Amino acid sequence: MSYDLILRQALKLHDEGRLDEAERLYRQILETAPDHPVVLNLLGLVAQSKGLHEQAVSFFARAVEQNPQSAEYHFNLAWSEERRGKAAEAIKAYLRALQLQPGIKEARNALGNLYAGLGQTERAREQYNQAALLDPAYVEPRANLAKAENDIPALQKLAAQYPDDALIPYYISLLYRKEGKNEQALATAERACALSADESALLLAGELCLDMKRQTEALGYFRRALGLNARSVTALINLANAEADAETAEQMYKKALDISPDNVDARINLADLFYRQGRLHEALEEYRQAVILAPERAEISNNLGIIQKDFGEYEEALGLFFNALLKRPERAEYALNAAETLTLLYEKEADKAKKIAANWLRQMPENIFARRLNEIFGHTDGSSGTDYARELFNQFADNYETVMNKIEYRLPQLFKQLLGAAKGEVIDLGCGTGLIGQALKNDENRLTGVDISSAMLEQAGKKGVYDKLVEADIEKYCRRLPPADWVVAADVFGYVGRLDGIIPAVFPRNFCFSVAAAAGTDDYELTPSGRYRHNPEYVKKLLQKAGYSDIMEHRTELRRENGRPVEGVVFVAKEK
Repeated sequence: MSYDLILRQALKLHDEGRLDEAERLYRQILETAPDHPVVLNLLGLVAQSKGLHEQAVSFFARAVEQNPQSAEYHFNLAWSEERRGKAAEAIKAYLRALQLQPGIKEARNALGNLYAGLGQTERAREQYNQAALLDPAYVEPRANLAKAENDIPALQKLAAQYPDDALIPYYISLLYRKEGKNEQALATAERACALSADESALLLAGELCLDMKRQTEALGYFRRALGLNARSVTALINLANAEADAETAEQMYKKALDISPDNVDARINLADLFYRQGRLHEALEEYRQAVILAPERAEISNNLGIIQKDFGEYEEALGLFFNALLKRPERAEYALNAAETLTLLYEKEADKAKKIAANWLRQMPENIFARRLNEIFGHTDGSSGTDYARELFNQFADNYETVMNKIEYRLPQLFKQLLGAAKGEVIDLGCGTGLIGQALKNDENRLTGVDISSAMLEQAGKKGVYDKLVEADIEKYCRRLPPADWVVAADVFGYVGRLDGIIPAVFPRNFCFSVAAAAGTDDYELTPSGRYRHNPEYVKKLLQKAGYSDIMEHRTELRRENGRPVEGVVFVAKEK
């Protein structure tokens, strides 16, 4: 069969969307004509359609090498470079295409998008305007310019001029979402979907529904997007993210990776799924693949560090956490992970942990976790305890209750057992996410929750059990403590050393609180974990000195720390 006949047959299959069959014929031609630029270009287009942009770039580059005067080949190369996130390479190829054929309006528009993405607004505006001059009826560059300038009124004006254009309400929806106006964003995304069954608009509507906790609607949009494009990697990832069944989600992530092996989000999400299932070695491998694809993404280094920490490879974990911190020094959760890992290393190799902590402080003297850790390792109270506690619990809030379950936190039930139906005004010091409030709330009391962390208070507010929430340092709050029948403090004094100021301030109110028991004879001690433990005799003397005469001590296991029980005492103190 002649080349021409095979090529015509392949083109027919390509037009019909039978990509694998077309590809086989194109490759058959290449076996005897390996430098055929037309076939190389067509193979690039097949790879493009499959989302295999690395492969597409390889084919287009070979086609360009054989025919460097083809504007089409340069344009196709640029398009795939853009899709694989290579802005500089894409710009270079688009500019070359325009040198060869200045009237390609799509190249001007694409350059505008690339420059806008790089924050080069003037260059973007120039390209958009040139694209519009090439074709005054070409609305896309005008819409792109308005979007790049975050100009919703300009887009609304365009929408009035072009009421049947789905791109414009899609862009309006994107900008509303950026402003946090999800209701308006969803309404305009739905308008875009009604005008055109467009994959991007359907995906946006689905993501907005997820943001608004409307999961059933979200799944519907993602399935519609997948119905339009069975190879939509974004739709598959979103469906997997929303899927409750882990096995089904895993298969969707893997299908996305079959289509696009270089998709970093699919790799990260699959790794996250494996991690949640305790499949650490599989998670580790996926994260390693992800970091090869996107070494600049700090969260991958952080996640790799978490797994190495779980494996007990503390030094390797620290290297990964510090790598993440160097890329994103503002991300407090990375610093928290480093601090926790250094604490674990300290238990095994104290001198090494001290040296690493000291070096961290030299490199990042403003980092609150580095400062606090050096105070802890130096066995000094220091001045950073309050700021440390605030930042710690702001980071901890979203996962706090999950962690509490893992460490077998028992105080809410115990406090309820000891206090019974606590009546009247109850002040919950260090209320956290409201676990104690939830245990103590009844029809005969009013609860006030006090915490240093705004994020914790936000979570506590969602429980609907507190009549009042106060953001404050509990030591300062106690200096002006309002009248109350009960004051409670569960697992709070682990972040307070001396209790000389708090206990007298609470008297004569009934007081129920816990302390972790110190091992030595000192009044209190600062442990490598950054938490204080108190001598029960010191606490009892403070209660007696303050005026409490009815003091009950309940010795118990408060929780577990690094797999070991933390023994402590719950005090219930009353004035006779």
